Amino acid sequence: MNSQATLEAPRRATGLDCQQRGQGGGTSKKALGLRTDWARLPGRNVEVWLLGECVASGVVDQAAEDGSVLWIAAEGISTRRIFDKQSGYQIWV
Repeated sequence: MNSQATLEAPRRATGLDCQQRGQGGGTSKKALGLRTDWARLPGRNVEVWLLGECVASGVVDQAAEDGSVLWIAAEGISTRRIFDKQSGYQIWV
């Protein structure tokens, strides 16, 4: 096994997430608000989108002061995950 850290492909969100919300009855991406001020999001429940697809949802655990990156808190067997603006991720609240 390679000991170097690698970036893994985004996993789809689980539970009552953005994929299910977009399929009727719940909230859709258009009803949510796009946020660019990531530094103000710790403690908020958010959805993470990339290229028009929801890749994660959860509570923001921490964000960089400059708002360039944020971490979604671990939940269940999922580990804490980091997302950065430069890669094209969008945060919807």
